[in-house]
Amino acid sequence: MTMLGNHSLSGLMKWLTHEEWREPFADVLDLHLGPACEDYEMDFEEIAEVIGDHAAMTLWGCAFEDFLTQSIEPDGRNIIEDYLKRRGWKESAGNRRYMEALRNSCMSLYEVSEIVPGQSFLARDLLRGGEPIRVREHSATKSLQLWDKIAARIVAVSGKNVLAGGLLPFRPSAATLLMEELTAARKEARREFRKLTKEVQPPPRSTREDGQIADLLFMATAAPIFSNIWLDDALACALDQSLPTILNSDGDEVVFCRVRFPLRSGGAAAEIRERLRAVPAFQEENDGFWNWIERQPAKRKSSGQPASRSVPQQGPSVRVTLDTGDTVLGNIELTDKALVLEANSRERAERGTAILADLAGTLVGPSLTEIETLEQVMTRRDGSTHQDQASDLPAELQAELVHGALTDHYRKTLDEPIPALGDLSPRAAARTAAGRRKVADWLKHIENQTKSGRQSDDPMASYDFTWLWRDLGLEKLRR
Repeated sequence: MTMLGNHSLSGLMKWLTHEEWREPFADVLDLHLGPACEDYEMDFEEIAEVIGDHAAMTLWGCAFEDFLTQSIEPDGRNIIEDYLKRRGWKESAGNRRYMEALRNSCMSLYEVSEIVPGQSFLARDLLRGGEPIRVREHSATKSLQLWDKIAARIVAVSGKNVLAGGLLPFRPSAATLLMEELTAARKEARREFRKLTKEVQPPPRSTREDGQIADLLFMATAAPIFSNIWLDDALACALDQSLPTILNSDGDEVVFCRVRFPLRSGGAAAEIRERLRAVPAFQEENDGFWNWIERQPAKRKSSGQPASRSVPQQGPSVRVTLDTGDTVLGNIELTDKALVLEANSRERAERGTAILADLAGTLVGPSLTEIETLEQVMTRRDGSTHQDQASDLPAELQAELVHGALTDHYRKTLDEPIPALGDLSPRAAARTAAGRRKVADWLKHIENQTKSGRQSDDPMASYDFTWLWRDLGLEKLRR
């Protein structure tokens, strides 16, 4: 495990193989990995196969760095103190200072900003508060995105803040869960500390001082919580690669169906067009396209619309509507050669097929149905991503078009209700102190998600959100 510059812990790792340290380290490693191994019924090697060797070694590094801070009973010995006493003469002065800094370090959750690739970034401690600090770092800055949440140890060495080796990137949902778990655990630690101090009758201190001491003791022992939540989230993501079941407004699973009726003669299209116009449920957009709709409030007729039923509450749902509020059940396209129905479920496709077969009669031949699942559609689109990007449009024009569309979208969004802001618009929420904090968090989230996982030449990755912060008067909170 090599750190920034010439900092290396290779000597300490060899020292770890000594008999007196092997069992204590195994105990600490179990605190970091044991809960997941038990919950998923896997050993560490199996977990490494699921999350990848790099992630597995990072987790091992988190446990190792945690062990470096421990005082091992019964005599309270510490491996760094023992190693430097016996082998410190073999280490450079910089390495010794780095090890001593790690000895007194603790894990925390940081928010990343002001990234200078290959050089540094700002880190705001989300648990202990305070102003962001500048961290000197080379490799991690090339993959970090603005407003990422990372769990890490940041230590001061020779007047510079540097990252230790165990860095865990947290997804937004996992970061929220971590904050909740740590808050609850810290409150419990404070209660236990107050109870203990009353029993031993210490010198009088203020409640605030007691809380600060309890927090320091808690943070020194909290590292396994970071590993447990990160690993549980990583395993859940890796083991469940399937998409959730998406339902339409009828409660049917969303699949994409295309039903094609071949026309039997060249003149059939004109007759079918007139018949389609006679069906109230088919709303004509032009000579060759109709929306198959269900009006709101629904009035069921003999037009083949579905009977009323409740939507099962077992997955996310999607409902396509027109500006009038009418639900779109499908689309119908008519060409000189075919009558085509597209619907987003098998059930709707079957109902629509029956309606069109009855309507067209002998003017059409037997229908042919094509069905694609959501996974197949996404796989097909992923496969064509590079072709789509290899557009004839110059890169500058692509960026201009994408950036313009994003600006138009977010300009409208500033005046629309946002669930994360208590159904207030960003402008309305920014009028209060509490609202401004929520809006800042919301802005950080959309900025991070827009840029996350994209190549540097992707127009989405290069979009500048500064104007949004400025427009809302929140520039001081953008750090």
